[in-house]
This record gives sequence, C-alpha cells and structure tokens, in this order.
Amino acid sequence: MEKTYDPQSIEQALYQNWEEQGYFKPHGDTSQGNYCIMIPPPNVTGSLHMGHAFQDTIMDTLIRYQRMKGKNTLWQVGTDHAGIATQMLVERKLEAEEGKSRHDLGRDAFMDKVWEWKAQSGGTITKQLRRMGASVDWDRERFTMDEGLSKAVQEVFVRLYEDDLIYRGKRLVNWDPKLHTAISDLEVENKEKQGHMWHLRYPLADGELTADGKDYLEVATTRPETMLGDSAVAVHPDDERYQALIGKYILLPIVNRRIPI
Repeated sequence: MEKTYDPQSIEQALYQNWEEQGYFKPHGDTSQGNYCIMIPPPNVTGSLHMGHAFQDTIMDTLIRYQRMKGKNTLWQVGTDHAGIATQMLVERKLEAEEGKSRHDLGRDAFMDKVWEWKAQSGGTITKQLRRMGASVDWDRERFTMDEGLSKAVQEVFVRLYEDDLIYRGKRLVNWDPKLHTAISDLEVENKEKQGHMWHLRYPLADGELTADGKDYLEVATTRPETMLGDSAVAVHPDDERYQALIGKYILLPIVNRRIPI
C-alpha cells in the first residue's frame, strides 16, 4: 500500500466504471418517490472555480443520499452560453491570435469561432465535473442554446408574461459601445472618479424674473447628461426667492421645451 493517497490511480477509473454502468441515471421506479436537482449551469466562458466545487459537493451529497433511499433521482447537468461574455472572450482571442475583429470575419465565420470556443471550454467543464466525481446523468447533458431547450425557455417566458407574472419594464442599462449591446452589472468594470459640479442656467419663460432680477434659475448637478430628460424644476416652497415662480415655466436649455417650476 502506498504511504500517501494517490487519486490518479483510483478515482478516474472508478468514476468511468460508475458512468459506464449507468449508476447515475434515473432507474424509473417511482414507488419511493422522485428527486431531481437542476445544476446551476456554469458559463462556458472559462473553467470551474472553488464556488462551483462547493455548491456541486452539496448537491452531489443530496442526490446520493436520495438515491440510496431508493428514490428515482436525476441530477440534471448542463452549461450556459453566457452570450455577451463569450463574445467578448472570443473577440479578444481573435484579435490576439489573428489581429482581426468579428467584422473582418463576418457573422457566419465569427459564429463558427464562438462554437469552437464553446466546444473547447465546455469540454473543460465536463472534465472537471467528472474529476470531482459528480454523479450527474451525462446522457441528459444540455446546453442552453440547444434547439429544444432554448424553445422551452422561450415558451416559459411567454407563458409567464401572458400570466402577468413577469413584465418588461423601462430601466437604465449598461451599454457597451464596443460590443454594441447591453451588459449586466457583473460585466461592468467599476472605477471611482472625482466628481464635478455643473451649474446650468435654465431660462425663465414668459418674461418672468427671480426676486433679484435674474431671467434664469441656476441648477447645480453632477449629471448634466440627464438634463434633457427633465420634466420639472423643483424649488424649496419656503424659499422667498422662488415663491412667485412656483407654477411658472422655464425653457429647458438646448431643446427649449417648457417645463413647470
């Protein structure tokens, strides 16, 4: 017997035998009940990390426990396309290795590159899961862009929308000027910058004047780009300088749109 444990000589051969014997498949006998876990699909943008190992260990423990109790168990395995992040990684790889952009290749050729990356990265993830001994049913492995799966996702979202359980609302998004698409907060690189106050003069409409004879109201802001969306200007109701202007109008700079005070 070896003095130290050598996983290479035991684990891979043992796991391969488990997989070949079909020990991880649902056995179909529902007399003891069913038990299923859908693995949170890891992104094909890279490889698994300690967080994946931690959560997969917990799920594997639950699945194996229920399987030993005789339940018809399924641990569903799959990977996620992570479309925007994958596009970004493939573009970087393409530029570094060939000095080209996706526009140089064209849509179809670039899509082929993306699928090549998916096969490479997705293969790494499945190898890692096998090395961890994850008792998933590999015959049911899915990818979020598989035809049947993507149609099922569309169907669910449409049904949820029709049942008023989800809605499409207006909200601010992170727009990537290079990828020409919206990206999530997770894909944004945040940097702190010293702010700056902008003082904007909003001309008073209809010849109105402030208490000190000015024909404008001065507004200070750190976000001048939002000015074009202003729908009103607020003043302190108890400030004597603006008492006579409440209910009057100003002209929004640049577009000269009338908005109330």
